[in-house]
Amino acid sequence: MTRQVEAHHYCGHQNEEMRQCLIYDSPEANARLIGLEYIVSENLFMTLPDEEKRLWHSHEYEVKSGLLVMPGIPGPIERQDLELVCKSYGKVYHFWQVDKGDSLPLGLPQLMMAFTRDGQVNNELVQGCGKRLGVDYEKERKNREYMRGPEHGIHPLANGGGKGLKTVLREVDLPNDQPPPSATRVFV
Repeated sequence: MTRQVEAHHYCGHQNEEMRQCLIYDSPEANARLIGLEYIVSENLFMTLPDEEKRLWHSHEYEVKSGLLVMPGIPGPIERQDLELVCKSYGKVYHFWQVDKGDSLPLGLPQLMMAFTRDGQVNNELVQGCGKRLGVDYEKERKNREYMRGPEHGIHPLANGGGKGLKTVLREVDLPNDQPPPSATRVFV
C-alpha cells in the first residue's frame, strides 16, 4: 500500500462470469498501458485453488467507498454495473511502474492489490482525480451504502490473505538436451 497510481480500466466482458481490462495511467490519448486486470464473479472465484485466491482482491470497498467510478456512464447504468462489480474479485498485474518515473515498462510485472478499508488511500491522489473527473467521492459513497459485496462475505484468503505478496524471479538450471518443462515443441 506504499505505492498508489491512478488507473483507468477499459474492460471487455468474456461472459457473465469474467471481464478482462486494459489499465492505462490516464484517460488521455497519450496514456500509457500500465497493466491488466481480470475480474471474476464470486462463483468463479470460489472454484479457484486456495493458493490462487491469495492473488485476487475483493472489489467491495472500492465500489462502496465511491473510489471506483465510470465517468460518462449514466447514473442508473453505472449503479447497475457497480452492484455486480461490488460482488466480484480482481487480479491485477502492472507492467509499467509509472510511479517510479520509469520511461519504459521495466522489471518484473507486479501483482497489485486494491484498497480494502478507509485510511489506505492517498487523499491527494483521490482529490486530484476527483477534481479532473468531476466526481464527489463522498456523495458517491453515500449513494452506494445499499450495495452488497460477495454473498458469502469477502473470502479470508482474498486480498493477499491480509498480507503483502512479493513477486520473486529466480534462475533454474535446465538440461542442455531438453526443452524447458513448460515449453511446447512446434514444428512448421
